[in-house]
Amino acid sequence: MRKSRFSSRVFVSIFAFALSGAAAAATPHPAGTCTPPGDTWEARADFPDTAIVRAWGAYFPPDGKFYLLGGRPDDTVGDDFTNIHIYDPATDTWTTSAATFADGQNNNMVGGVLDFGGTPLIVVVGGSAAGATDASSSDTRTYDPVADSLEVLTNDPWPGNTNGKILPGGAAVYENKLFVFGGFDINSSMVDTITVFDPSAAEGSRWTTMTATLPTPIGYIPTAETGGLIYLFGGSTWDATDPNAPVLHDTTESSVYDPDTDTISPVTPIPRATAETRAVTALDGTVWVLGGGREAPNPASEVDVYDPVGDAWTTAPAFANPRRNFSADIDPATGNIWAVGGYDATPAPTFFNEQFTACSGPDDTIFADGFDGPPT
Repeated sequence: MRKSRFSSRVFVSIFAFALSGAAAAATPHPAGTCTPPGDTWEARADFPDTAIVRAWGAYFPPDGKFYLLGGRPDDTVGDDFTNIHIYDPATDTWTTSAATFADGQNNNMVGGVLDFGGTPLIVVVGGSAAGATDASSSDTRTYDPVADSLEVLTNDPWPGNTNGKILPGGAAVYENKLFVFGGFDINSSMVDTITVFDPSAAEGSRWTTMTATLPTPIGYIPTAETGGLIYLFGGSTWDATDPNAPVLHDTTESSVYDPDTDTISPVTPIPRATAETRAVTALDGTVWVLGGGREAPNPASEVDVYDPVGDAWTTAPAFANPRRNFSADIDPATGNIWAVGGYDATPAPTFFNEQFTACSGPDDTIFADGFDGPPT
């Protein structure tokens, strides 16, 4: 039986509201309304430092702010950010946390917002430092924006970093669990494992390695959940044909993972190769893949939209500045999206902050055919 797209979107909306009381009130454009231009991208206050790349972006519903965890202003060894940078869409201003990471192994992390016994926290996994060629972190870290505190869950390291130099590939949250897909064995290969973190499990046993594996070992995967399924579009493969000049390749690899049955299947491929970017789930249940990629004509500003009901692709408005390895996330209550920093085509780190303002409310046409949509 096909899973319900409706039930997933309602769950997300209820979860977001329960966390915040009125999350939409903290954002400048409540759901269903907007100010011009609307349903398009606009420039907001630039990132306050010179630039930022490879930070994990997380929208936090309780306070309506966008958090950039880790990352760096450039690729110079030792230049990693240890503070957390916080963007407030309501005031279009930036602040910096007092809490700090213990070291610079906080680039290329993946994560999500999870509920720990009634306390919402941002969880981030793995990470590497600028210039790292043979080391990465296995840490599972939590950040509490309310208390401004960072904690390493020392008894629950990520099991995917089997050799001490693997970065996680992509991640999505489903039923308050964080699923992590694939990864990059730095300067060696890609991996195909799937692991899941459950905050409700006993300390020391929160991670599980699933039986299913990705069809192709891959990393830097745009990943998002909708309708109880997790979609993976694009991602990087590793080509060591020339040992003196190994390269990352953008791909059109496209799969859907069912977390309830631990199975993975192909879907219609994304129309363009991409990687090193984020995917987000819009209010209508479609998945938006935001720019990204490193091989010409990438990096892109194109936004590709996948409809899981029709297994088909369209596009949404493109953002202004093509880039990859930027921080991005979506407000699940309003559909507003933020994209901050990243490398441009040269490839130079950037400080751009762009916001997509969603004018449209949730798509309720699914009621016409019941929870599961039209028969197939």
